[in-house]
This record gives sequence, C-alpha cells and structure tokens, in this order.
Amino acid sequence: MKSGKDNLEKFHKLHHVNPGLVFFAFVFLYVAVCIYISSKESSIVGYQIKNGMLSENRIYTGIALRDENVVTSEGQGYVALFVSEGERAAFNNLVYAIDQSGKISDLTTKDPNEDTFLSDKELSSLKQDIMLFSKEFNKANFEDAVVFENTISEEMARLENRSLLASVEEINSLHINDIINFYRISGSGIVTFFEDGYENKTADMINPEDFDKENYNCNYVYNDTLLETGDFVYKYTNNELWSLCIFVPDKEMDRIHEGDYVDVRFSKTNNRSWGLVHIVKNCDKGSIVSLTFTNSMVTFARDRFVEVELLLEEDTGLKVPNSAIAENSFFLIDKDFVLTDVNDADYGVNVQVISDSGNVTTKFMEVNVYKETDDCYYVAMSGLKAGDTLYYVSQNGAADTSTTPLTFTVGKQGTLIGVYNINKGFADFKQIEVLYSNDEYSIIKSNTTTGLRAYDYIALDASVVTDKDFVY
Repeated sequence: MKSGKDNLEKFHKLHHVNPGLVFFAFVFLYVAVCIYISSKESSIVGYQIKNGMLSENRIYTGIALRDENVVTSEGQGYVALFVSEGERAAFNNLVYAIDQSGKISDLTTKDPNEDTFLSDKELSSLKQDIMLFSKEFNKANFEDAVVFENTISEEMARLENRSLLASVEEINSLHINDIINFYRISGSGIVTFFEDGYENKTADMINPEDFDKENYNCNYVYNDTLLETGDFVYKYTNNELWSLCIFVPDKEMDRIHEGDYVDVRFSKTNNRSWGLVHIVKNCDKGSIVSLTFTNSMVTFARDRFVEVELLLEEDTGLKVPNSAIAENSFFLIDKDFVLTDVNDADYGVNVQVISDSGNVTTKFMEVNVYKETDDCYYVAMSGLKAGDTLYYVSQNGAADTSTTPLTFTVGKQGTLIGVYNINKGFADFKQIEVLYSNDEYSIIKSNTTTGLRAYDYIALDASVVTDKDFVY
C-alpha cells in the first residue's frame, strides 16, 4: 500500500502578468516611436498672423528746395550780424552792419567779466537747439559737434550784437558812424547765413550725385568775417511752399505714384506732414521724386539735407514672415471643363477612364480651385495627373458623350504663392497677395476669397510642409 505522500501531485506555479507594467511598457514604446518620428521629420511650428507695418527701406535723405532770396554785401569790412539763424525778420529790420574799423567787435569784447543776460525766449531757443542736437548726434560724425559748437558761439555773438544796439549813444560818442554802415532787409522772411549753391536750383536740376554729402560744400558767414563788396551775406525765405527731392530706387518706385499725397515723417522732429508727389525724372537705377509741402518750412530753414520716412498705405496690413511663404504649382484647367456648384462652392471635373478591357467611361472627380482668371482655374494637382483627358461640361453638368466630344488634356501648369494655414490641425495651402515686403517680412492683403485673416495660424517654415500635412 502506498503512503499518502505518494498520492500528492505537484502543480507548477502560475505567473501573473502585472497590468501596470504592461501599461507603462506601452507608454514607453509610444514615446520612443514619437521621438523617433520627430527626429526623422521637421516639426511644424505655428505663427499667429497679426496686423502690422514694415518700418524698413522707407527712409530717404531729401534735398530741401525753397524760394531763397540772396543778399550780397553793399560794402567792404567786418560783418556784424543782428538776426539769429532761422529767425523771421520783418520788413526793414536791421540784419547786419559792415564795420571798416572793427570798433563793434571791440565794444562787444571790452569787458569779458560783464554778464550777458538772455531773455526767456532766447534761452528757450538755445535749449531747444541743444536738445535737438543731442537727439540726433552720432559719434561716427563727430564733425557735426564742431559745426554745432560754432553755431552756438555765433548765436551768442548775435545776441551780444543786439544788446549793443541799446547803446547807440555810446557808438555815437565814439564818432564811428561814418565808418560803420547798418543794413536792413528789403523784404521779410526767415533769415539764414549759409550759401551752398542750391539757392537757385529747381527739382529738375537735381541729380543722383547731389545726394552725396561728401561732395557738399557750404559757406557760412560768421560775425567778424571780412567781406568784400558783392560777397554773400545772408538769404531769406518768405514762402511756406517748399519741397524735398528724394532719390527712389527702381525696386521701390511701384509704391510711389504721380499726383498722390503721401504721409511723411520727419526724423529730426518726429512730426508728420502730407507731401504731394511729383516724379521729376528717371535716372540710372532710380528716379528723382519731389515731395511738396505747404508747412514746416521754418523748422528746416537751416537744413539742406532732411531725412524723412514715407508712411505708405500699403506698408500696413497682415504681416507674415517671409519664411512662411511658399510657391506651389497648379494645373491650369479651361473653365469650360470645370463644373461649379454655386450653392456649396464645390468644383469638379469629368475625367476619362479607360478600363483594362479598353472600355471608355467617365468619372466625376471633385477638385480644389485656388484661383480664378477670365478663362481658367488654378486646380490642385491632387487626384489629377498630367495627360488626363477631361470632357466638356454641358449646361446640365453632364459630360459630353457625343460622337466627337470636346476634350481637354491636363498638362499646362501655373504657380501661386501662399502660406499653409494650420487652424484645422493640418496644413492647408492658402493663396496670398503680397502688397510689399522687405528682407524679413511681407505685408499681405487681408479678407480675400481664399486668403487669410488676422489671428489665423500659419506654418512658420513653409520649407518643411506639404499640403495636407498633419500638425502634431
């Protein structure tokens, strides 16, 4: 008889699968696959379109042209100036004197310890000049600081000369009236004391080389300058009508049109004004354009070169990076061979199909239309291929099945520029119309039939996207 031990049977231990371990293994595998796919393909980065404007490539240096009346010296000797540069002189105001003896200079410098008091108006004018210079000064053009120092020194000298007029009795006591001649302005206007050869120039006399400041020569008249009879002393402008001539390169001329008014911002003051456009003449690689103004002449009376920025209307709109712009090819299909459903805006074509047995049938195929011209549609290439035969679409939308049907062979292509809209989670090519562009951005037309609107999302880099790609 067998013992009880012999009746026992040995069972193998069952191995239980841990569900948590399986779940984490699946997640790990999924993440690994995603990382692998990401390493093989460039991800699509989105960019939100917003309204903006371009601020580059619209700044020009203009040559100011005014009605400048030149006055020459009526005598020989040392000049004493009594009007500030850029100040308005009324009719018959005293402007300068010719001193044959140098007595006026002696009187203004006889007591260097004597204080010179400035009126509130004079002090305010000097402060404004200093502030404008500080704002515009560029260390690369240090010579401007020297010119400004001379200008301020001359201004102070003119103020001293004017204070001297209050001491006419002292001049009379010196019995020097017979050798000092005082001269008054025969008109009225803004007075300046520099001569540069542009006084009698008109817009049609301006050439591209005139914009080179290195070739610019200017003659200033200062206090105590020794003048000969007939030498330049000053000039005055009594007309608010003035103009700026700018040189516009050929690539930017399509933005400027004859007879238009353009919004101009002056860099010196940051003020804006409207200028009337006149295209003066065409030159090599560009054109001379005149901008006419009826105000602000006084502000720039002392400047021959004026920097301006044109705030053109087409520079404002939907702003997109140039990296987002792509160029795609499309089939050009004759309109007679495209069926249009006006109600739901669907498009389709009747394509010829030849079976293996040689039977000819037709198949209706929906197509995506991106642009319409007078005689054709720009149709996406998906579905169609070069060499396909399309049948003429009759009025009821059916294909022409007559003995000699009218057919169209797919093949001719055209290109459109656009961006990839990713609002719906996949790349959808949208045609755009570029109004203006610079090196980094473009301004495009908004609210077009197949175009874009503000706050749409597009692919930032069009080079890594193809139509209908999913965004992940």
